[in-house]
Amino acid sequence: MQVNRKKTRKFLFQKLYAMTFAEYNEELFTKSFYENTFRFDIDTEYSIEMIDVIKKHEGFFIEVLKKYSPRFDIKTMNPMYILPVFLCLAEMFFLKEEIPAKISVNEAIEVAKNYWDDSAKKIVNWVLNKVLTDVEELTELAKTDFSNTTLSVFKKIS
Repeated sequence: MQVNRKKTRKFLFQKLYAMTFAEYNEELFTKSFYENTFRFDIDTEYSIEMIDVIKKHEGFFIEVLKKYSPRFDIKTMNPMYILPVFLCLAEMFFLKEEIPAKISVNEAIEVAKNYWDDSAKKIVNWVLNKVLTDVEELTELAKTDFSNTTLSVFKKIS
């Protein structure tokens, strides 16, 4: 089967979403996701790298969300608004493979549109277009160590 990056992003979004609710079990998630439902191969290398990047740089992603969506409390913000932004920021600032920023933004907006409502699409679009405007400033901010940040959108990632 051919690897499909667009579908892998959707799989990755669903995986990250599952991680926001309860203790996450990789084997159970993967089994339930694949059982007679999907007929494509996940871009495993990309998926593993993205999960690692998102875990490692979540503090930076949260700072970006705070900066561009100050009316929302990250502690209560719906993951449907947060996760597409995380996916895009991970691709834009930390992924080894270079993906054009506009493609990452468009894909994140598409994920928000597919899994939530127009408000998610609008918020994700707003935040990520601001990111595009301030990409140089944020590239510098991305070099900051946010590892001591205690705020997380994920419950427990094992």
